Amino acid sequence: MKLSLNWLQDYVDIEMSPDELGQLLTMTGLEVEGIEAAGNSLEEIVAAKILATKPHMEADRLSLCQVDTGREKVQVVCSAPNLEEGAMVPLALPGVKLPDGTIVKESLIRGETSTGMLLAEDEMGLTDDHSGIMILSSDYSPGIPLPSVLPVSDWVFDVDITPNRPDCASVIGIAREIAAVTGKILRRPEPGVEETGPDIKDLTSITIDDSSGCPRYAAGIIQDVALGPSPFWMRYRLYLSGIRSINNIVDVTNYVMLEMGQPLHAFDYNRLKENRIVVRRAREGEVFSTLDGEAHALNSEILMICDGERAVAVAGIMGGLNSEIFAGTRHVLLESAFFDPVTIRRGSKRLGLSTEASYRFERGADIEGVTTALKRAISLISDLAGGKISRGFIDNYPKPYFSPDIKLRVDRTNRILGTTISLDDMAGYLKALGMEVHNINEHELKVKPPSFRVDITREADLIEEVARLSGYDNIPVTAPSIRPSEEGEAPELLLRDKARSIMTGLGFTEIITYSFISPNSADMLGAKEESPLRSFVRLMNPLTVDQSVMRTSLVPGLLATVKNNILNQEKELKLFEWGKIFMRKEGEQLPVEKAFLAAVMTGTYRQKTWYADERAVDFYDIKGAVEAFLKGLGLQEFIFQRDNALPGYDPEISSRIYCSGSSIGQIGLVSFGTMEAYDLQIENAYLFELDIEALLKNLPGIKKFEPFTKFPAVYRDISIIIKRQLESHEIMEVIKQEGGELIESVRVFDLYEGEKMDPSKKALAFRICYRSKQGTLDGSKMNQLHESIIKKIRQKTGARLREG
Repeated sequence: MKLSLNWLQDYVDIEMSPDELGQLLTMTGLEVEGIEAAGNSLEEIVAAKILATKPHMEADRLSLCQVDTGREKVQVVCSAPNLEEGAMVPLALPGVKLPDGTIVKESLIRGETSTGMLLAEDEMGLTDDHSGIMILSSDYSPGIPLPSVLPVSDWVFDVDITPNRPDCASVIGIAREIAAVTGKILRRPEPGVEETGPDIKDLTSITIDDSSGCPRYAAGIIQDVALGPSPFWMRYRLYLSGIRSINNIVDVTNYVMLEMGQPLHAFDYNRLKENRIVVRRAREGEVFSTLDGEAHALNSEILMICDGERAVAVAGIMGGLNSEIFAGTRHVLLESAFFDPVTIRRGSKRLGLSTEASYRFERGADIEGVTTALKRAISLISDLAGGKISRGFIDNYPKPYFSPDIKLRVDRTNRILGTTISLDDMAGYLKALGMEVHNINEHELKVKPPSFRVDITREADLIEEVARLSGYDNIPVTAPSIRPSEEGEAPELLLRDKARSIMTGLGFTEIITYSFISPNSADMLGAKEESPLRSFVRLMNPLTVDQSVMRTSLVPGLLATVKNNILNQEKELKLFEWGKIFMRKEGEQLPVEKAFLAAVMTGTYRQKTWYADERAVDFYDIKGAVEAFLKGLGLQEFIFQRDNALPGYDPEISSRIYCSGSSIGQIGLVSFGTMEAYDLQIENAYLFELDIEALLKNLPGIKKFEPFTKFPAVYRDISIIIKRQLESHEIMEVIKQEGGELIESVRVFDLYEGEKMDPSKKALAFRICYRSKQGTLDGSKMNQLHESIIKKIRQKTGARLREG
């Protein structure tokens, strides 16, 4: 909300700089987002008197003006339609710099010299009016600087109003806060209403068919008004507040709304059928055209203001074309009402209309301030547009508001705030905010919040007000007393932090994707009907169909991110995500939540250089990342076992990851069908997924240092021919079981599947490291052990030694 410092000073004395005021407002909970100077840079512009005008002989729309500057008489060429002899107008002489940066120069226009420029309001940055030059008061002499004629120098505050403080969505509301904090007196406008017209009951009636949507509706009538432009002072304040001037009637309603926080609406009385008002809900399918010219289809949730036959306004949001104030308006019915915030909020969202009025109504207006604002507006209209005010006002208020009694305990307030504020000081703070305060005893207060403070409903709200008024910066800073917990940190959280460190160390980038995904995700991964990937938890109110279920896998989010990066020409990707998946469990109200780590690699693993060729990412790159990750966690014993039934993975290039006989994850190439489903325009993508719960069960406990052995190792190689479908880890398991504690390590160092090999066979070569912790290994005993290992491999796998 934007508001003028000069306007604020009408209601409260301010004896501080704009910056200090901004800091004060921020510290009371009203964040000031910006402070801008307004009406400056006008010192060199002077008031000048038009002595004579005549048409320009070479241009129909131009006039030649003889102007008295106070020092000399000059000629100015001007195209304004409102030039009058004797008028006082603002003049910028050559060399003057205007607020928009333009420097005025003496110029020749169609053969006539123009010594300066007569100015419109928008050219001085005062309003957006460019209908003609600005006409000043004739009470001043030519040559006087413009700021002496128009005191327009001001400061504009941009204040962020929190949703729970609708009372501050007005100039008086902000002034009330300033007065309360500074101890100054709040001055309220006192409307003077002279009722000279007929009795209002003879002119109109108000019927409320929906009192829940409209608990209070008041109206007044003023007849024989003269529609016209508003005076400059009102247009200038509206302009600084971001409101466009329309005419004196509409401007008054906007002015009072900004001043008091109460939205109002002016109807052309003669255009109301039967000259009466009915408040009701819209009918299903009813169509209504609002002031912006848009036709809206309505439903029964929307509250309407109607006349005797039809709808004339959307209650609390926007008026209608069929009853707006126009050039022929003579009689005005002015509405001031209180509407249910929830009803207005729903109607605003349903119609896609957000206005200054709906902004205030949907947060909660002051139900007791309805008639005060009405009288203020009627009084201003009478001052600016003349007319006869009807006798009396109609105020349909079936259930009057009663303020709740709230007990404030002084001891509890000080205990919560950590302060030692006295009962009298607390009472003073609350009274300064307009609350009714009574002493119950020496330690308790009974407080009645005013109707405009819709946010005050309980003791905690009053404690917050005490804290605000006493000053947040006066609350002592103390460290809370925290007892250490007997429970250690959750293992999952410790593992998460370590996992992130390892994965980023491996060159991966962490991403965070939505937990809500499309139910088609299981189809895109090729999951079978009985697959756990289809155990979706469905949302009751999804934002879109594509986010209507909770994810059962991290893979959809990863692949969607890959696609987005590819569309932005980023193809070399190493991404990972730590997150939870959610699976529906039959008979249970809550889903099963499991933490997973998933990662993806795509594109080029190594760029082409002078010493190496380019190489694309392959299975062994992602496998190496998994191995490095698991070993970084302290896990040494794990195997990869082929599995051709993993949804989303290529059946020929995918494996499950096992540790101690249980599955802890899966790894492999993304299947062709899944690549097509996600429209991934790349050659390949590789994934791995790890089940954190299963991983935690297999992680070693406390890491212990093992001293380096003092005895030498013995290395022996075995080269064997085995069946092609046999996997290397099966051979390695045989070697480790047979060799026992003397086997320090086993690794595959060669694979041959060439032309000289039977297509159903393959040759593998293993290097075995033997070492004893007790002493140097005996050569003959080593030979016997090595031979027994070869024999055991032959027995269990049917392998034979490779010759040559």
